[in-house]
Amino acid sequence: MHEAHYFRLDGRLGFAEVFGTTGPPVLCVHTAGQSGVQFRYAAPQIAALGYRAVVVDLPGHGRSEPAIDGPVSDLRVYGDWCTRVLDLLDMQDPYLLGCSIGGTIVMEMVTSARRPIVGAIAMAAADAVAMGHATPRPLRLEDSGSPSIRDRSYYGGLESCGSSVSDERREIVALMHCREDWNVTFADGTGMAALKLWNELARITCPMVVVAGKDDPFSPWEKVRDTAARIPGAHFELLEGIGHYPMEDIEDFGPYFARWVSMLGAVPAR
Repeated sequence: MHEAHYFRLDGRLGFAEVFGTTGPPVLCVHTAGQSGVQFRYAAPQIAALGYRAVVVDLPGHGRSEPAIDGPVSDLRVYGDWCTRVLDLLDMQDPYLLGCSIGGTIVMEMVTSARRPIVGAIAMAAADAVAMGHATPRPLRLEDSGSPSIRDRSYYGGLESCGSSVSDERREIVALMHCREDWNVTFADGTGMAALKLWNELARITCPMVVVAGKDDPFSPWEKVRDTAARIPGAHFELLEGIGHYPMEDIEDFGPYFARWVSMLGAVPAR
């Protein structure tokens, strides 16, 4: 079963899909400039395991309207928005699953402790301190077209897939990534560089699995590993032949998710 939900939040329409009708909810958070379409393969497989995959489009992404104050450059705003979406959909005691900025948003949500979270899985998420990010500069007009965001997304999508990914799947991933707004993408990147959770990670008590792709050109696996090492009790897993987008690179994603949930110490849904 697949449901689509439009809802009004902060004066604008937001959008989320829910795959599955029963079982523990799993909030799925996409990457910078992208949308929930990145989970088009993974979400049905998660639902088939007995979970409800709640796939959001962050404000200004996919089918969610832009935030009323313009592109969001503070990932804590996204974390708060995601929490309230879970409340609107009455999703209690969720798991969190995010990739890249989605993974960082997941980490922010568990550090903020806005609500009970059963466990969290962060993919391709290296903290800004581990990455050595300086204070990000403000968005400038020349960022809109040098080179075009479409070309950056297309060729970046091709490059970001792991060596185990077929040419056919690599091409469709790159093509699906081209539908974005440069204002939103750059604001996401600004937020990623600005949010430094390094000291807060050591206080996390929520069970976590942190995943890195060996072939990830954007979040080097060593930086992801260093981030995971800051989280007490976190499991780190390195995926051979996988790049920056595990939920798209891995065709048989369900068994991976099931193993990560078992690593969190939770009882499988079915």
